Amino acid sequence: MRQLYVARAPGSSGRAITFDLRNALAILLSRVCRRRICNRSTPSWRAALTPQQIEQAAGALKAARKDNRMLAGLDDGLTPRSMEDGYALQDAFMRIWEEPVAGWKVGATAEKVQELYGVSEPFCGPFYVPTTFTSPAEPKARDFGHFCIESEFAFRFGSTLAARKRAYDREEILGAIEAVLPAFELISPRFDTLLQDRIALAAADCGLNGGFVLGEDYANWRGLDLAAHGVRLSVDGEVKGEGTGANALGHPFNVLDWLVNELSRRGIDLNAGEIVSTGTCTGIVFLEQGQKAVADYGVLGTIEVTFA
Repeated sequence: MRQLYVARAPGSSGRAITFDLRNALAILLSRVCRRRICNRSTPSWRAALTPQQIEQAAGALKAARKDNRMLAGLDDGLTPRSMEDGYALQDAFMRIWEEPVAGWKVGATAEKVQELYGVSEPFCGPFYVPTTFTSPAEPKARDFGHFCIESEFAFRFGSTLAARKRAYDREEILGAIEAVLPAFELISPRFDTLLQDRIALAAADCGLNGGFVLGEDYANWRGLDLAAHGVRLSVDGEVKGEGTGANALGHPFNVLDWLVNELSRRGIDLNAGEIVSTGTCTGIVFLEQGQKAVADYGVLGTIEVTFA
């Protein structure tokens, strides 16, 4: 097994964002979200793949996800060549996938993961209601091609942030939050690898998401220092990872700044009731069927998952 990311210990230097920098950082991130990465070179929202190729590739991803088949890759000519391609393919998949969206995940929020992909910003993808579970959860192993989990801070939004030309600032984004909750992301791409070197394809495949396990809503989140808030992940009683919210772009709020404005740039509303999960605090951990993973979030409670 390959450890993709090692969580930083609380108090590590270079990542903490002070209170005085919040507004400036929110403005900076709203600009960064408009930067082009991975050949985001065209000034307009145009994909290198043709519309016919995008629809064909989306159909292949839909069939693989529906049948729980692992793919070595997409057919020649259908692999996304840029992030425009990746997100255009993601959009096409969402149009034909007949399940309601539960929320959005954000990946590559850790510095080491961005280095692995060779990028300077995260990527995002939708997750769906039928594969969103309440802790303690026992999702059926046969429904997943990979048994990988990440411990994350998630946020439930109580009001809609509609797509618009003007960037959302930190105050607007935080004002729309209803609760914070602990979450496991279940990483399970439709491919036989985790696509560490193919971020556009990872984005196309719903951001590699296979599902989520959610804990209880915590409404008094404004009283928490989430950057310093610790999380401990154990598997069958053995600690496998520890970290804090600072491991997600320095603070989970920074991830929200990026995600809300990235969706808005793409013309996508973040709807009331949807959940945003902000990236791993404890690295990615690989499980075997039957193993029980427990993440302890302190005052936020614990969450459990077993692939049964």
